Amino acid sequence: MNSGWALPKKAFQWIEENIPTGSNIVELGSGHGSIRLSEKYNVWSIEHDETWLNISSGTYIHAEIVPFSVNGEKGLWYNAEKIKNALPDEYALLIIDGPPSTIGRNGILAYQELFNWNCYILVDDTHRVEDKFIADELSSQKSLNQKYFTEYFEQNGTNREFIILSPR
Repeated sequence: MNSGWALPKKAFQWIEENIPTGSNIVELGSGHGSIRLSEKYNVWSIEHDETWLNISSGTYIHAEIVPFSVNGEKGLWYNAEKIKNALPDEYALLIIDGPPSTIGRNGILAYQELFNWNCYILVDDTHRVEDKFIADELSSQKSLNQKYFTEYFEQNGTNREFIILSPR
């Protein structure tokens, strides 16, 4: 499995410095990083790919990818019915790192009512236009601050970027 799919090292560093141990974390997309997160946090992972289910001690929500059409937005995203009522009421961090870019992540903008936005939000892969757009839209719609992070990824010589959104 490709360790390049895990969150950047700086993301883990930020989480460990800013999110108290034992806090609830919700992540869209599961992977190697889920194992590390579940060592210190209560993690709920929303995942479509059975390969990545139950790889950590966290709670998994298997939500297959389905077409959606909400308020003029169309695309593919997690089955919202599987997510509804499956998440904790409160969490300290929401990580947007799924579904894969080949599917697209803009469904989160169409299904905002599923999530608690009174927390930190980590949007991974913001070096990609589509993911940066999601961070910008959420920041604008929810009046959130943005903090940018860049990390050089040695395996392929590119920069990995992520953004932390926080209440103003």
